[in-house]
This record gives sequence, C-alpha cells and structure tokens, in this order.
Amino acid sequence: MSTDSIAWPQTETAVQPLVDRLHDWVTTVDHKRLGILYLGYALVFLVIGGIEAGIMRIQLIRAHNDFVSPQVFNRLFTMHGTTMIFFVVMPLVFGFANYLIPLMIGARDMAFPAPECLQFLAHRTRGPSPLFQFGGSKRPIWCWKRA
Repeated sequence: MSTDSIAWPQTETAVQPLVDRLHDWVTTVDHKRLGILYLGYALVFLVIGGIEAGIMRIQLIRAHNDFVSPQVFNRLFTMHGTTMIFFVVMPLVFGFANYLIPLMIGARDMAFPAPECLQFLAHRTRGPSPLFQFGGSKRPIWCWKRA
C-alpha cells in the first residue's frame, strides 16, 4: 500500500458579478429560491410594520399625546393592518409553501414554476404602493362620521 498522496490541482471558480447573481435570483424558477425570496420579502415588511406599530405605541404612551394627529393615527392603524396581513403573513405562507411542499411530496420542482416567479415579481412590485399612498385615504372604513 502506498502512502503517496495525490495532489489535486487548485481550481478556482469564476466569481459572477453582483448584477448577474441578482438577475439569477430575481428570475429564478427554482422553488427553494422562490421560497427564500418570499421569506426575505416578508421580513422586510415585518420591519416596516414594526415601525408602524412603534409609532402607534409612542402615540399611546400617555393620554392626549401629540406625537401624531388622530387622522394620521387612523391611517397608520389601517396601514399597519394591511402591511401585516398582506405583506407579511401571506408572503410567509407562500414562502414556506413554495419551499417545503415540493420537498414533502417528493417532487423535483413545482408544477408551474414560471407563473410562480411572475406572481412573486408582481407581488414585489405592487407591495410598496400602499406605503406611498399613505396620505390619499380620507379615513378608515370603520370610522364613519356619525351624525
């Protein structure tokens, strides 16, 4: 038996530029990458929803606080609910479903990966739009003016 070791040649993989790596992630049809993208998206909006909740809690520290006006508080309350349900909970469910269900059923991939990628891109582009329309709403629907 020989004790000689075989020297493996040092091969270095070429590092892709950042733009190419981002393009690969954004246009992926791999169910695991899509699940990770959904989870990251949900975590970003979890931080935004937490900031909204923090502003509301600062307003509620004491009675007659003037940190935000009552109208802004009502709009913030509405935006916090929208953010947490539609931009945190739903992407978390989609992310875990995309990542785990093909693994649990033993499938190699999802049935329709390209429409799923398109759905993520549509959700990602329409997600921040309510945050930019914060001043457009006059009042939340449950705060009807009583005569």
